[in-house]
Amino acid sequence: MEPDQNRVEPKENPPPMPEQPGLDAYAAYLPAYVLADNRLDATGPPRPGGPARGVAAFDEDTVTMAVEALRHVAAATTGAGRQLLFATTNAPYEAKTSAGVVHEALGLDPGIGAVDLRGHRSGATALDLVVRAGATAALADLRTTRPGAPDELAQGDAAVGLVGGGHAAAVLLARAGRTAEVLERWRLPGERHDRVWDERFTAEVLAAAGLDAARRALAEASLDAVDTVVVSSSNPRAAAALRRALGGDGRDATIERATGFTGVAHPGLLLAAALDEARPGQTILLLSATEGADAFVFAVGDGVRAARGGPSVRDQLAARQPLGYGRYLRWRGLLDVQGPARPAAPAPAAPPMHRRAGWKYRLEGSRCGACGAVTTPPGRVCAACGIAGAPDATGKVSLRERTARVVSVTRDHLTTMPEPEVAVVVADVDGGGRLSAYATDVAPADVTVGMAMTPTFRRLWTTDAIHNYFWKLRPAPQDAPPGKDTTDGQ
Repeated sequence: MEPDQNRVEPKENPPPMPEQPGLDAYAAYLPAYVLADNRLDATGPPRPGGPARGVAAFDEDTVTMAVEALRHVAAATTGAGRQLLFATTNAPYEAKTSAGVVHEALGLDPGIGAVDLRGHRSGATALDLVVRAGATAALADLRTTRPGAPDELAQGDAAVGLVGGGHAAAVLLARAGRTAEVLERWRLPGERHDRVWDERFTAEVLAAAGLDAARRALAEASLDAVDTVVVSSSNPRAAAALRRALGGDGRDATIERATGFTGVAHPGLLLAAALDEARPGQTILLLSATEGADAFVFAVGDGVRAARGGPSVRDQLAARQPLGYGRYLRWRGLLDVQGPARPAAPAPAAPPMHRRAGWKYRLEGSRCGACGAVTTPPGRVCAACGIAGAPDATGKVSLRERTARVVSVTRDHLTTMPEPEVAVVVADVDGGGRLSAYATDVAPADVTVGMAMTPTFRRLWTTDAIHNYFWKLRPAPQDAPPGKDTTDGQ
């Protein structure tokens, strides 16, 4: 038989499965804003100790949050045999694979597959594939209710990045699941907000499923008890009942009260918070009770401290800025406000987006082979010495993880974004290159010359059903101004 001339031989084999399935690296991302008061006619301070929710900024969505979470652990995602999973209930595109945008923004190996997972239970499914199949996953959700809904402050936005293929963070000891078809939270195509059934009915169903899965997982692990119990559930009554039944200490409930239920991201977020404080050798029961139940029993790995990427969950909670309710409604498009008399920004076109993917998604400049200067955007001619070089003679330089110093600031009062003004900065990048970009996560008046800023992947705007993603600049942690909300009178 003649060989198939069209067959392409694989360049490398998939990474070998670890002897013990587990979690090799993790990172959580909490947006910079927190909403603690949703009263439209507030006449006094909010009730002390009430629930609060994390709020993604107007230029964030589940894709940008997934990038922020995974960029801290992307170095552990190598090899063409891996899979990148993007789990969410609120993807920015239907039909089009949103995981591809995350893949491109992280600059991953083209041989790494990119797959979307949808549905409220997809967070637990992604975690299972991470620990047992060595996948990489981003769990991200942006949750919006109707204004004034009873659970408005009980829902929140967050993302988590998880990398399998090792067990530095945790070793999987046991896994059990139970499927229960129950109409609890759902959304029809084209609808924006979840519909919710009476939680008193669904709590009983989910609590029973969760207790069964947890007991079977503990039995498989040959454990009567664990050091830490973590419960995530879309139904707060079910979550409370399961914590009581399993002997939880309430630390997961404290985190949830500060972030809200973050949907698909919630099991990973609570696991990340537990790993932040756990000691090697301790055991963790993670139970997710949503459309059934998924239970995982982990032993904390010896490398758990080094396995975390980025700041801890509690550090991120402490750094958030308070947000007024009116500003939140404008950001979400729940309050129709007249903007400036200015035409909408043009939509990007597919061919140049593809040709310039290195700059648009990966923020790659070009380094001159003659003088070593970095040109941004990348080009065939060096911006410093003017020498033209062939494309293969000009090196690519990623600026995503570098610090930039502001050299000038302009405040735009005619922006089409849902803010009264935004800051546009020019900044010199440490190591070479210059960026002109929007500032974000900071009041325009607080942006000053000399401020250290770092790139962050955001959505600039959406025109003609096309999301235009690019990189903005936000204050570096040491230069971030104190938390305040100065642009809303609420």
